[in-house]
Amino acid sequence: MVDGVALGQAIQTTFITSGTATVLATLIGVPLGAWCARQSSVHFRRLKTLITALYGLPPVVVGVFVYSLFSKSGALGSLDLLFTVEAMIFAQTCLILPLVWGGSWTAFEGVGQSYSDTLTTLGINERQRLRIEIQLASNGVYHAIVIAFGRAIAEVGAVIMVGGNIAGKTRVMTTSIVLETSKGNMEQAALLGALLLMFSLSLVALAAMVRQRRRTTNVPLLGDSLPPPTTFETGVEKVVRVEKGGRVVVNDVALNLAPGTITVVVGESGAGKTTLLKALAGLESGDVQCGPKACVYVQQQPVVFTNSVGAELMLTHRLFPNLPPSGKAYSDLFQLNELANQGTAELSGGERQRVVLARQFSLAPSLLLLDECTSNLGWLHVQTIERELLRLKEGGVCIVMVTHNIPQAHRLGDTIVVLREGKALQIDDPFAASLLKGEWIDHE
Repeated sequence: MVDGVALGQAIQTTFITSGTATVLATLIGVPLGAWCARQSSVHFRRLKTLITALYGLPPVVVGVFVYSLFSKSGALGSLDLLFTVEAMIFAQTCLILPLVWGGSWTAFEGVGQSYSDTLTTLGINERQRLRIEIQLASNGVYHAIVIAFGRAIAEVGAVIMVGGNIAGKTRVMTTSIVLETSKGNMEQAALLGALLLMFSLSLVALAAMVRQRRRTTNVPLLGDSLPPPTTFETGVEKVVRVEKGGRVVVNDVALNLAPGTITVVVGESGAGKTTLLKALAGLESGDVQCGPKACVYVQQQPVVFTNSVGAELMLTHRLFPNLPPSGKAYSDLFQLNELANQGTAELSGGERQRVVLARQFSLAPSLLLLDECTSNLGWLHVQTIERELLRLKEGGVCIVMVTHNIPQAHRLGDTIVVLREGKALQIDDPFAASLLKGEWIDHE
């Protein structure tokens, strides 16, 4: 029969050791993962390979290491921590730290790869960017922590070596199961195993419920008026040249950037159109001067930063309180009112694109760079976006947009630039003429 007092002590010690180890691993591993994700040297790639390999670190190896460290002849033997809960916590922290560190590293890397361009061109400070990155990476970090806790609470090799399985002191549920099994008390061992499974599943389920509630954010939409256009101050002829890996990707493409103009860039995939826009935004040179009432870049793949449409539409006002809110006005214009309380993860491609355009337009840009901004939209929504672009143009905004939609290029463009292999073609070039007329051309 199971001793209730002994069982209670084992349960308490289990959650103290595994819970504390998980907290410590989180406090150490998450910041390390976030920092490492921003590094790009080959040494960090090798370090990540090592950390990933340590996911399968054998508990007995950790046990031997910690035992040697805290034994009387060990480096920390004077602390007299062997066969204590503290030694068990240290051992479990060492065991699960690679899981939290590596999982967080991967989560923050994913944020950098998908969101970097838009985050860089929002004009936010480093603290604001870090807060957004943490929110975006939270799903991956959460799963890394849950996996780490699961390994800690189920681990037996290290804790029995450094804790000694002392009744009422260092005995945990896993070591109790081992003890009962060695005695042949299989029913008690099975009961303890079922209790351990129930407790761990209940705790993880509770954490998931709390997380799900926090993810639902209903934000009221403010701002009944569209922001007045910000006039592009002075006209400038900009010659763009971008080289990557010794290859010229954009070859001295000249653009006349002037107030109240729309320049449309067309061409085949891989012609250098997106690179051209990134160069104008300063992303290729690292000299980014974007933000509210300045240059605003809308990348080809629309990315959202919050968990609800309402929060996304009001994000720019939250980041820049001096910027008048326009979430309600753009929600009305782009027909997003019915989606205001919907999660951004549930949006279709077209809905997401409209939300992102509304968010970026609310920054009141003077130079607006658009990469395939209507590619996912139906005809009625395309008309709405085009009318808004014309309103911005009339207000003095300089717009440079990339599109594969040739009729759209003719409708909006004051100037049409045809790119091919990084070069701007003359309008009478056979390829350019066929592209703009929508006619076939002989490839030979």
